[in-house]
Amino acid sequence: MNTVTKAMQALRDRFGGTTDNKGYTLSPQENLVAGIDWALVEEDLRHGDGDELRMKFKAIHSSAALAVNCFGPFQHQLENFRLLGKQGAKQVGFEHKLPIFGEVGAPNIDVWIEREHDVVAIESKLLEYLTPKKAKFSAAYKRLAPPESDPIWWRVYERAKESGLQYLDQAQLIKHYFGLNELRKKHPEGAVPTLLYIFWEPLDWQDLKECRKHREEVETFANSLSNSQIQFRAMSYNELWDQWKAVPELAKHAEELIARYQVRLQTDVQTAGGDRPLKHVA
Repeated sequence: MNTVTKAMQALRDRFGGTTDNKGYTLSPQENLVAGIDWALVEEDLRHGDGDELRMKFKAIHSSAALAVNCFGPFQHQLENFRLLGKQGAKQVGFEHKLPIFGEVGAPNIDVWIEREHDVVAIESKLLEYLTPKKAKFSAAYKRLAPPESDPIWWRVYERAKESGLQYLDQAQLIKHYFGLNELRKKHPEGAVPTLLYIFWEPLDWQDLKECRKHREEVETFANSLSNSQIQFRAMSYNELWDQWKAVPELAKHAEELIARYQVRLQTDVQTAGGDRPLKHVA
């Protein structure tokens, strides 16, 4: 049994509810934790691509559902929201489109956070990164070469085109940057956005080569962008939930997410649980 299959089975077992034999709930609502206003979430998801409502969102292993379960309650509790050392938000939304230009479309940001003085665009990952892939870009992206783009991000783009299979989906993150950069150019008076990558891991991630390699690639990617205008940050969901557990207003929500999503895949390995923060995360 490979790592993806083990993870899907572990998440399905932890869920405990009714699913089909592929790990899909009967309705999107059945895949939600407590405290989420489905009407608000549904409105956002219907604007996204990929038919998240009909199939993808109902999967126990859906990264879109994970993002909604994690951040959805804050749509009507904006004052309690905490992320990257700051409290409060003006808006929490999902499947936010970031137009680049016609030929390449508009990638969707999983979670869109607007705060008083900044914006955080979140890319959420659950099991996707466990299958390596090669970065691919259409030739149309050449029109975004500096000065249209930050030279630092452009160098990362050029390197990604030449790289082989990687667990980190560099192409997706770089396309998110291009979308954020186009937004920034149209609204130079607005806050400079941060691109935040949040990923799921099992508690015993140290024992899985895919997870270790993914973390190495994330750190290399982040270090390459340390002086960029649009910042790239990364953290695991486990790190985020550990932070929220220490906040009385968020502890119950964090515990519910932990109960739903924290699993071990190597049950025969008797190692301590926990999570090592990424070196570049404050």
